[in-house]
Amino acid sequence: FNIQHEKQKECKKYTSDYCKSRLPGGIIEGFLPGFMTIMENVSVAIIVWTCVNHWAGINLEVGLIYVFITYIKQLFEPITRTIDNLETVQEAFVSINKIYDILDKKEYIEDLESGIKLKDVKGKIEFKNVWFSYDNNKWILKNVSFVVEPGQSIALVGKTGCGKTTITNLINRFYEIQQGEILLDGVNIKDINKRSLRKHIGIILQDPFIFARTIQENIKLNNHISEDQIIEAIKLASAQDFVNSLPNNINEIAKERGASYSEGQKQLLAFARIFAHNPSIFILDEATANIDTNTELLIQKSIDIISAKKTSIFIAHRLSTIVNVDKIIVLNEGEIVEMGNHSELLKTGGYYSKLYNSYYTSLRIMVIDSYYFARTYYIV
Repeated sequence: FNIQHEKQKECKKYTSDYCKSRLPGGIIEGFLPGFMTIMENVSVAIIVWTCVNHWAGINLEVGLIYVFITYIKQLFEPITRTIDNLETVQEAFVSINKIYDILDKKEYIEDLESGIKLKDVKGKIEFKNVWFSYDNNKWILKNVSFVVEPGQSIALVGKTGCGKTTITNLINRFYEIQQGEILLDGVNIKDINKRSLRKHIGIILQDPFIFARTIQENIKLNNHISEDQIIEAIKLASAQDFVNSLPNNINEIAKERGASYSEGQKQLLAFARIFAHNPSIFILDEATANIDTNTELLIQKSIDIISAKKTSIFIAHRLSTIVNVDKIIVLNEGEIVEMGNHSELLKTGGYYSKLYNSYYTSLRIMVIDSYYFARTYYIV
């Protein structure tokens, strides 16, 4: 990103700060051992000089002089050893403080066993006056209320940081809300078993996780899914060309986090995964952002077929992809400012209309800029 000069300055600053912080310790570590050695030798010299010259009437035999010298060395030895290990002692104190910090933290283990186990999920989702904050200081969602009927498709729209992804996280109970209720088929999700809840929700993020396992295992995720179902899911995700190009097809082992695949290929595998599990609720968080237009159209057809009778929640910045959903919920700074379908919201001329018009204005500017760039390049 052409910021090497800034990074070099940053590195020099950190190096300079580190040197300044280490300088007092270095002086002490270099000075004290030498000082203690001098003190020890001076003490021995004073004893020898006093005894040899019979100063102050002192007249000791050689054996007693040796004993005094031995005692002097024994006296300075632990002091010198402590000084030599001063840095290690300081590091030990720091480590002890870190250990106590860990021991003082309250243990948290997510409860995945208790609660109501769902069998047949219709997919009705209801938010009732939901307030939520990650740190109990700043509210991310403020008094949010809406209903998604079974089989209905909705889109969450708004600027970055308005709370779109937070809503999907709360539906999965990745976090607990501070106020209000979230209901699934009329049951408070706090009373539902977390494993059971998440089993019926399929979510695709912008950056899906790929395990260092085979393509087949990445799609199955330790569930009982037949090979025929996996192949069908791959076709629905329009990933057959990609999978068939691999040396071992569905038995090809992926690298950790899918490092051997492009972002678009990883998203295709994520779509195949969600199609194979066939959940009752679909959540797509900008899931087609890294997929080419032609493949996106094919996947959209598959989503339309599968989600026709299932509850679907879309998060999209490209507003052209959500014009056909049943309901659009427009968020701004954690609050719902508008709600309705695409046509209704455009007619009101409100917040969504401004977002939509600015989106297409930016697209037109990009097209015009590309045209003039190509024309100029051609002329030159």
